[in-house]
Amino acid sequence: MLLFLSLGLFLMGLTYGPCGTMLASLYPVQVRYTGSSLSFNLAGILGAAPAPYAATWLAGKFGIAAVGGYLCVTALVTAWALWAIGQRQKRGAVGAP
Repeated sequence: MLLFLSLGLFLMGLTYGPCGTMLASLYPVQVRYTGSSLSFNLAGILGAAPAPYAATWLAGKFGIAAVGGYLCVTALVTAWALWAIGQRQKRGAVGAP
C-alpha cells in the first residue's frame, strides 16, 4: 500500500512540478502571478471539478467504456492545448510584454 501511495504521489509531482513554470511563461511579467493563478484555479474549477460527475453519469448511462472514451477525448484536448502553446512560444507570442 505504501509503495503504491508513494508511486502515485511521485507521478503527481511529475505532473504538477512543471505546471507552475509553464503557466508563468504564458503571461507578461506585469500580470504573471495573477494570470498563472487564475489559469490554474479556473482550470481546476471548470475542467477538473465536473470530471467525476461526468464519469459517473457516463458509466451509468452508457457503461464503463464510455468513461474510457471520455478520458481519451480529454487527453486529446490536453495534447492539442500543449501543442498550441508550443506553437505560440515558437512565434514569440507567449509572455511578451
